[in-house]
Amino acid sequence: GNNSEIPLMNEVSRNMRHHGRVVINSATARNLGIEDDDLVEVRSRTGVTRGQARVSEGVRPDTLVITGQWDHWATPYAKDLNFPSLNTLAEMSLDLTDANGSGADLVRVAIRRLGGAS
Repeated sequence: GNNSEIPLMNEVSRNMRHHGRVVINSATARNLGIEDDDLVEVRSRTGVTRGQARVSEGVRPDTLVITGQWDHWATPYAKDLNFPSLNTLAEMSLDLTDANGSGADLVRVAIRRLGGAS
């Protein structure tokens, strides 16, 4: 997550198709009227995040993929990218932490289309 404050890391990551997006299954997106680059809102009981959608066959129909390092309030570069962030949606929970300190970032969410491609 700390690498998100380094502009070069973002520049290199732009080569990845899903970078900085809310990745959603193609069939699920079609059912919800969501297309590539549409602005979407993802909401959980703990927060809300917004970002551009990336439609993909490589995601389960009942799953969204969002990275979690973009809500850095103290690192202006990362904050100013306006990428969606899982950190806003998933609460910290020891129940989801394993013995090695890794977490399972799982949370129920609702998604809705806010607007067309920007």
